[in-house]
Amino acid sequence: MTITFIAPSGVELSAQRWRQGHAAQYGGGANRPLGGRSGFRVDTAPDVFTATSTTWTLKPCSAMIDPGAATHQGMYGWATDANVTGSMTPADSAIQRQDRVWILVNDSTSGDGSGAVSAEVVYQAGTPGSGAPDLPARAFLVADITVPPAGGGSPTVLVNPARFAAAGAPLPVYSQYEMESLSTYNGLMVQRRDLAGRPIYTYNGTAWRAPIEAAAVVVDGEWSATGQVTRALSPDGQSMVTIGERMARIGAGFAMDTTYRVILAGFIPVGFRPSAMFNGWALLTASNDGPRAQIWWRVNTAGTLEARLDSGTATLNTGDRLHLSGNWTTA
Repeated sequence: MTITFIAPSGVELSAQRWRQGHAAQYGGGANRPLGGRSGFRVDTAPDVFTATSTTWTLKPCSAMIDPGAATHQGMYGWATDANVTGSMTPADSAIQRQDRVWILVNDSTSGDGSGAVSAEVVYQAGTPGSGAPDLPARAFLVADITVPPAGGGSPTVLVNPARFAAAGAPLPVYSQYEMESLSTYNGLMVQRRDLAGRPIYTYNGTAWRAPIEAAAVVVDGEWSATGQVTRALSPDGQSMVTIGERMARIGAGFAMDTTYRVILAGFIPVGFRPSAMFNGWALLTASNDGPRAQIWWRVNTAGTLEARLDSGTATLNTGDRLHLSGNWTTA
């Protein structure tokens, strides 16, 4: 067992001790107590890597990389202050090919068995008609390159979207699967970069919870209201609205029957409206909250909120209350 203590005077500070002593600054989610999730710096440009039919280029950039060869290793900072370039393998005459570029971390001082101390950028051409080459151990993917057959145009590049996040910062993820594959802890936050608005999800110790927005229902002048509509994103990116509203009749009484069976109650704000007509039951109570009846209520895609009676009669007296609850997906 080695306890790392950074950094009293007179105590030797090796590179490994430095990495271990800074492990608390690395973002979680990787199930690596002294490591973290490898990634480029968060503001790395999408075109940090380019490729032509003859040359690939990695522009100046930086990353934090966890090779994962041993528990005690920690993360390595990596950067280049100038372009790193290399030659592309010529395109096949007839078949598309998948190439890859990665950074390979070798540190024999940490016992990874590599026999080297280096972190070179490596280009590997794939086999025409097959998938991309497998990443070797201790490698951080830079980019995938699709090379069309000769005469088929220029190569296309897909840069690794992984971005490093410090401890406590939301981890950038690009799918629900990636989010749910993390080693979770209570309070872990992720930023869903695959969803509009880049929402932040938080793990509460049991499940992922979405950010919640709230808005007040705009009521017709015959009503007052308490409560609100709230909107949250489910982990699969579906926007779900929940309404919990108590509307009190402040206008004159109104008889609902087969002639006047619909009465305007209010409007749902833009962004909270359903993708299709939503119908629900509403409990109608007297001013003392004693139950009187159940009637329909509905909200359409334009946000119009109505109380509705299909059959029979019901009288809305001054002071009566409508209790609305339900949820729907947004347009």
